[in-house]
Amino acid sequence: MTGLRRTPACQHRAGVWAWALGLMLMLMLMLQSAGVQAEPVQVRRAWITEAGPSGAREREVRLPDAWEHTAPRRDGAVRYRLDLPDAALQVERPALYLRRVGNIFRVHLNGQSVAEVGAYTRPLPNYNQQPQLVRLPQALVQPSGNRVEIEVIGAPRREAGLSTVWVGAIAELEPEYERAMDVQVRGAWLLASACATMGALGMLLAWRTQQSMYGWFAVANLVWAWRIAALSSHDAGIWIQALQWAFEMSYAVFVGAIAMFLLAMVGRDHTIGRQGLAAYIGITLVLSLANAVLNLPVLRTLHLLLTLLVTTAMAIYLAHYSFKERSRTGALLCLGALTGVAFGARDWIAFRLHHDYEAYTGARYAIVLLLFVMGWRLVEDYARTLVRLREMNRNLQDAVDHKQHELEQLFETRREIERQQATTAERDRILREMHDGLGGRLVGAIALAQQLGQQPPTEGNTLQELQLALGDCLTELRLSLDSLEADQRTLGEALAELRFRVEPSLRAAGIRLVWSVDDSAMSAELAAGATLQVLRIVREAFTNIIKHAEASVVRLTLRRETDWLELSVLDNGREQRPDRNIPRPAPLPSGKRGLSNMRTRAASLGAEIEIGPTAEGWGVQVRLPLA
Repeated sequence: MTGLRRTPACQHRAGVWAWALGLMLMLMLMLQSAGVQAEPVQVRRAWITEAGPSGAREREVRLPDAWEHTAPRRDGAVRYRLDLPDAALQVERPALYLRRVGNIFRVHLNGQSVAEVGAYTRPLPNYNQQPQLVRLPQALVQPSGNRVEIEVIGAPRREAGLSTVWVGAIAELEPEYERAMDVQVRGAWLLASACATMGALGMLLAWRTQQSMYGWFAVANLVWAWRIAALSSHDAGIWIQALQWAFEMSYAVFVGAIAMFLLAMVGRDHTIGRQGLAAYIGITLVLSLANAVLNLPVLRTLHLLLTLLVTTAMAIYLAHYSFKERSRTGALLCLGALTGVAFGARDWIAFRLHHDYEAYTGARYAIVLLLFVMGWRLVEDYARTLVRLREMNRNLQDAVDHKQHELEQLFETRREIERQQATTAERDRILREMHDGLGGRLVGAIALAQQLGQQPPTEGNTLQELQLALGDCLTELRLSLDSLEADQRTLGEALAELRFRVEPSLRAAGIRLVWSVDDSAMSAELAAGATLQVLRIVREAFTNIIKHAEASVVRLTLRRETDWLELSVLDNGREQRPDRNIPRPAPLPSGKRGLSNMRTRAASLGAEIEIGPTAEGWGVQVRLPLA
């Protein structure tokens, strides 16, 4: 088998491809090495120089270094020296990231000043929560042996110190710095603004509603807003000690006020709770004053531990209340209190046990949930108020409709009264017209007929008949006038009036009227129309007796039996006359509808009527129901 040989042309092409591949690999390695940034380095060792009784001396410390615990009586300026890793500085735009430092500090790189924050004054007590990003000039960076000196100016009880230091490219450190600024600075100012706003709103609500719950909430929020804002103030002048004490006491005042607010919201702000919170405020006052004099960190540790215990007790009580009462408000408040306990316990462990100067406080944000609960409570109260207003409006509308209905009824009643008054007035007018007009003329005609009756008769009994007819007309007219009287009368009074009207006619016809009316029947009352119908029945009976019976005696009887009235008109008739030879007046012409009218009138009254002969003569008996 013959081996293959490469031609010169093939060898040339292979060399070109190998050279191109090598060039590409070299370019990739160069680009990769140019784009790689060294990771930031955390520096935890430092050498501190501070003045002592024997002069300045330098010693090594581990970062973070919290003055309150490592040197509680430290005062004035302290210099920290840090050796920076060379690789961390061999980057574009090197920088230092200080999570906490202060209160006032200076930064020097290789003996040259690169940053200065604050002035040589006595700062307020604060937690130095503001992070710092210090740019290091590239021109001051040495190939090796770079040294940074950080001069920190503080005072006892001022929470001064230095956290660990991060060294690296500013592009790597800036995101962490911005996150810390958002949480610790911008978020703090936003929270302070929210607390101040809610505090002012609570004051207005307490003033307008006179409810202590809103007052306690306002005090708690305003105190918390001041506490957050006080961390950013650095020059207190001669008031530094007073502000120090006020800052420490503000935590206890806030917890006491917020506890009273929570108890008031669930309706349990009784004497025992108030006395317990007053005792807590008194104890914290003693501890803060003792710490201001003695400068013992353990006193502040006890102060914060007592606050944590009070907050925990409040959370347990609210949990018990919400479980027992099934209260949604109590559950939300319990959740807020538990959140405060969780943040407070975390801060107490980090700051008081671990002495972690690098940690940030989180307890300030525990109030956010309470702000939400308060906002929810305001919305709930507003919604409940709207519901009550709607209910009140409905009740008011119902009351207005009811009153309007009553007014309409009163108006209708008033109109009915006015109509009745108008009817009465018109009836009185008709009465007067009939009495003065027709009645007067009938009386005159009857008087004239009586005068003519004294003369010798010329036309038989025509004049006598005219006289009787006119008398009947006058009697009927008087009955009609009596029925139109507006005053209500009993049946006995109406019959008595009829007797007065009819008895002259009976006497003129030679008929004696015997009147028999029981006392119990005299007081019976009927409607005006019913009384008129009864009178017309009796009047018709008398008229028939005068015209047809040729009687000498007629008896009218009225008696009462429970709910019935019995009325009878009975005459002795023609056969009972003792002397048949006495001349009698000629009978008057009779109508054929008298008896029928009597039965019709009785039927309209719902009465029973019997008309006809009896053993004693002719009688009309009416049985009338009183109902």
